[in-house]
Amino acid sequence: MARSLSKIVFFLFISFSGFSQTGTEADNVFRPQEYKDQDQFKHFAKRREFIAKWQISQLKNGALVVRLHNNQKLLEGLRKMGNADLATQKEHEQMAINKNIVLAFTKYYSFSKVYFFYSSNSDTLLRGARSGIFLDTNLVMIPTIEMKESFYLLAESDAVYNSSIGFVREDTAKFIKETGNAAKDAAIVIKNKYGHQLKDPFPFYTTNKSTVTGTPIVNILIGGKNVPVALEKKQRVERHYAYVNNLNKYFNSFYNSSKNFQVTDPELKPFLY
Repeated sequence: MARSLSKIVFFLFISFSGFSQTGTEADNVFRPQEYKDQDQFKHFAKRREFIAKWQISQLKNGALVVRLHNNQKLLEGLRKMGNADLATQKEHEQMAINKNIVLAFTKYYSFSKVYFFYSSNSDTLLRGARSGIFLDTNLVMIPTIEMKESFYLLAESDAVYNSSIGFVREDTAKFIKETGNAAKDAAIVIKNKYGHQLKDPFPFYTTNKSTVTGTPIVNILIGGKNVPVALEKKQRVERHYAYVNNLNKYFNSFYNSSKNFQVTDPELKPFLY
């Protein structure tokens, strides 16, 4: 009982301490999986700042790769269970959401190069593929789209987690799976190439809160015909415009505050990827 209560208290502490866009609210959050005493905390806080500044400077000349969900396993499972109609409905809804995401990034993201791909190709990207997986603005895979930038970060719709991991050396990162409790509902979360969410003070997420009502219907092209799809408020295109516009502003603001930063500590090198 005491252990369960302590977990609840810890979760509430993390939730109310928050993950701020500037890092100021999170600087005093104690994460025992990352350090065991106050001296280690100070060391981690400095490491976190240096790595975040390095990441934003690399991203400016690198690429943001937007991972679009296609729910492949869910759809296959529904069809195997004989729920073909529900599978089609879910497929169309996800297509409509992806269309809105792509349109929003195309219109409102300018901080770096941006590419789009389906989550089912995540392993292919991680193994080094730089073409043959990227999508155009119509969600069609175009073999000639090539990502030439060596550094990239991932962006996708997800929750912000009270992460189970701290900073991980690159030589072990691909073997580490990040887990943890969902601490905040988000519209966009930024992750490294191994799928681990970034850390403050990097502006690694945007919330999905907005007062915009938005357009409820999205037309998607199926078999040469427009099929209308109704979406909940937080998935409507005007909402995605706000999410991406905010992300772009956060990136520019943090980049401007980190200009001319250089990593000189050799101990940080294993964490720069």
